[in-house]
Amino acid sequence: MQYRKLHDADLDAANAFLADHAATSMILRGNLRTAGIERRRHPLSGSWFGAVANDGAIRAIIAQFGNGNVFVQAADNQTVPMQLTEAFLADPLRPVAGVFGEADQAADMLVQLGLAGSEFAINASDILYGLDLANLVVPVNARADDFQMVDAEKVERSTLLSWLRAYEIEALGAEDTPVLDSKVASRLVQSLDARNLWALIVEGKAVSLSGFNAQLPDMVQVGPVWTPPEFRSNGYARILVAKTLLAARARGVTRAILSTDSEAAAKAYEALGFEKIGRYRLALLKSPMQLGKMSAA
Repeated sequence: MQYRKLHDADLDAANAFLADHAATSMILRGNLRTAGIERRRHPLSGSWFGAVANDGAIRAIIAQFGNGNVFVQAADNQTVPMQLTEAFLADPLRPVAGVFGEADQAADMLVQLGLAGSEFAINASDILYGLDLANLVVPVNARADDFQMVDAEKVERSTLLSWLRAYEIEALGAEDTPVLDSKVASRLVQSLDARNLWALIVEGKAVSLSGFNAQLPDMVQVGPVWTPPEFRSNGYARILVAKTLLAARARGVTRAILSTDSEAAAKAYEALGFEKIGRYRLALLKSPMQLGKMSAA
């Protein structure tokens, strides 16, 4: 087994491995499809490392992207090999902003990176949900003319920035600082360019936001989903998510996943037909940390 940085020649093997763990590797799969492995100047490019068998098959992956977030994927019921973590740490890397992946695998990676005792903005083991879109339960009023779904680009930019900022603070534990403004602005530009963010319009007013933070021809990952407090308890998010999934289904997407630690959100998603399939960890540090070779446990 080799533990090394991945290259374009490993692309097919990486895709094959991640496809076997589709529900917990959507960000990895989506970024790989969009930016490849060595397309360094793309906004979704990253540094990819893999445990590579003698036949070229990949058994585990660590990837870090431009925002500093580290995503991990190992085989079911296994953790990322320490040798792979050491290869990752030995390569020049960005400060680590967070660790994401299947809940137990990501928790183990925090230990391996020496980050388990760090201060986190959020370190949550969310419930992971999946839905075969053939079984989507569409709210009765989702197709009514009173509820219109529009591309987010048709909503005032100031509204979108305000909502995404509030989402980062409430859902992801972000600190209310000027740095957050830059992060949110960058995220909005990427979402608008990718056309993967939508709003629900009721009586001429935007009332809810929903998007896909990863997309493949057959599968999407739902997020972010945000409804301002003054518009909550009206079912708007459920209607909008249903509309986005109907549109995805119409273009051939067959499955959707999402994760949440909110009981209220969980009830809304379960009403749409989503079922629990596992757990997914989002561990975001309060401040990015520069790691080195000696950080490995």
